Amino acid sequence: MFFAAFGDDTLLERSLLVWDKVLEGEVWRLLTFFFVPPTTDVIFLIFAYLIFYMMGNALEAYWGVVRYNSFLWLGAIMTIAAAGICHDQGVSGSFLQGTVFLAFATINPDFELRLFFVLPVKVKWLAMIQGIGYGLALIIGPWSTKVVVLASFGNYLIFFAPELFSRVRSTHRRVQWDKRQSQADATPRHVCRTCGVNSLGDPNMDFRYCSQCAGEHAYCEAHLRDHQHVVEEAAGTSSPD
Repeated sequence: MFFAAFGDDTLLERSLLVWDKVLEGEVWRLLTFFFVPPTTDVIFLIFAYLIFYMMGNALEAYWGVVRYNSFLWLGAIMTIAAAGICHDQGVSGSFLQGTVFLAFATINPDFELRLFFVLPVKVKWLAMIQGIGYGLALIIGPWSTKVVVLASFGNYLIFFAPELFSRVRSTHRRVQWDKRQSQADATPRHVCRTCGVNSLGDPNMDFRYCSQCAGEHAYCEAHLRDHQHVVEEAAGTSSPD
């Protein structure tokens, strides 16, 4: 075990946030829970914290020190409150640390990480996988895990809900615009009033509009001079040419 290297196999357990233990005097748990590592593998842990540090710096540069610290402290307070609900269960800051990754992926979705130092993967796909993991934890996890996930993800939503809502609205408007454009592209611009040939079926056809017809009526080359002129469009009557 990683903590055994320090000569204390119980260090991990004594670092978790357990409210019953805090009330018994172990107040250090209110701080140490945030630093409980997600794994005991030293190599993986080094890279995990390097990535966390890099993303934290990027968020701090984007938000500013005050906003970034507010994000972390709000998440920590909500996690502490969740631990109070699960008073006899150990809680770590792993889900809260995960929201830092979600925040970074939301702001920089196309940033690439190289898995195994070779495979480039955009963080938005990794964040999607993490989101699925959070969803599974809410569905099949114990109730204590569900409470902690809700607390951590709630922190993320407080900061990003307006932006996410704006993105959804923008995407909806773009989809509607593309739909209207598709419908417009499927509608021919010119249709011969006499034979029905249109500019979509015969894009090389040259259409003309008759100046002697009431309203605007297109005719193909064959019927431009051989058609009945529309005299009263509203009444639907016409007179021979």
